[in-house]
Amino acid sequence: MTMDTVELVTGVSITIVTPALVEIAKQLGLPVRFAGLAAIVCAIVLMLLGGIARDESLSLPTLASWCLAGLVYGLAAAGLYSQTKSG
Repeated sequence: MTMDTVELVTGVSITIVTPALVEIAKQLGLPVRFAGLAAIVCAIVLMLLGGIARDESLSLPTLASWCLAGLVYGLAAAGLYSQTKSG
């Protein structure tokens, strides 16, 4: 499995958008201790929506790769967010 350019650009966008979504969720009452988990969930949902928008198949391997990529991008987004908050 290789990552194509569209998927890479989608991932970068997700890494940037996810902290904003988590911040909105926190302002709506999400406890801070769940921010990391919320980042992962947001990124996975965004990956799934991106794949569906690209009209990709909904096979189990495709879903698994979207979830794995969402996990990685969610963790990256949480790290990016924590770096900007502590810097």
